[in-house]
Amino acid sequence: MKTRWEKNKKKQKEIKKEEHQKKIKKFVKVTSIIFITLSTIILYGIFIGAKVVKINEYKITNNTLPSSFHGVKVVHFSDILYPSLNEKDLENLQIKINNLKADILVFTGEIKKDNIILSKEDLTILENFFKNLEASIKKIAIYGEHDQESFKVIMEDSNFEILDNESKILYNKDKESIQIIGFNTNQLNHESLNKDNSYSICLLHNPDKIKDILNSTNCNMALAGDNLGGEIKIPFYKGIFTNHTYSLDYYEINETKLYISNGLGNTINMRLFNHPSINLYRLTKY
Repeated sequence: MKTRWEKNKKKQKEIKKEEHQKKIKKFVKVTSIIFITLSTIILYGIFIGAKVVKINEYKITNNTLPSSFHGVKVVHFSDILYPSLNEKDLENLQIKINNLKADILVFTGEIKKDNIILSKEDLTILENFFKNLEASIKKIAIYGEHDQESFKVIMEDSNFEILDNESKILYNKDKESIQIIGFNTNQLNHESLNKDNSYSICLLHNPDKIKDILNSTNCNMALAGDNLGGEIKIPFYKGIFTNHTYSLDYYEINETKLYISNGLGNTINMRLFNHPSINLYRLTKY
């Protein structure tokens, strides 16, 4: 016959065993929730966050805009970062961009990822994408950080005019004009630019160069890319993967409106709270 002490000892063991089992079940449950949550976030970032393209529309009003440019649409995209976007992605993007019916289409650089060597097939895919983009007035591009000779070939074959520290006078309907100034932020050179008081849109890849540009050039608005919005963005704050001073969507600097594209490609194969985007600017005189 078991003594009371032996019975208590057995009971204590059973209680400890039950507590241990409860701890294991709780650990498994918490671990499962964490795993499912992280997996969901990662899958969302890869298949939705990085693939669903947002269209940002802005009304740009300036009474110095020539009357013939009232209502003109400027469509701005940046940072393809091929091959983070595949051929099917580019086909879908082409449709989205052309549906916006741009008058002026601008690409602010970075056609491919760093250290990627484009094959003949890659060049054909990219040329088909850029060649089939439409604009009623002009298609313009500038160099990104890693854009080299292949960029020049693709742009020229696709009827994009590259502005390499150069300005371009654009006319619409009559003798009135605006000025598009394209900067190569890899090698800034202000000396060759046509500097006048006409309405000017400045294009630059790296937004952190904006103050250098504004020291010598009049820009009513400036369009940039490069920082990808930080790729993973903290809600109501800013992106994580960026070291840029100018990392948000919009700034006003010395009366110049600076708009920064989130870009279309990615470097980490995912995005969170920061969809790739195409920007549409409607120019208005009033």
